Amino acid sequence: MPSLPFFFYTDRTALLLNGRMNNLEYGSYAPDAPQVFIDDNKFVSLWQEESRWYLLTYGTDVPHLEQVVGRTNLHIVAENGGNYLLTNHPLP
Repeated sequence: MPSLPFFFYTDRTALLLNGRMNNLEYGSYAPDAPQVFIDDNKFVSLWQEESRWYLLTYGTDVPHLEQVVGRTNLHIVAENGGNYLLTNHPLP
């Protein structure tokens, strides 16, 4: 989760890939908690959809993502300071 302020300033919601850790885990299993935490399996199913998805990630996580969905399915939109904004479909 390299940039949670991004979602604050854009007034958008996000899914958190493998984000149930540290202090986020405690409330994530509450019955009324928003269903925003996804695992690799859910990520793969979303990433394969025809809809465009974006992923904001640390560069150190890219090798894992390449293993999960394949290098050819990760398209770089932007890179800054070792962090990446990726999408599931090539940009026009």
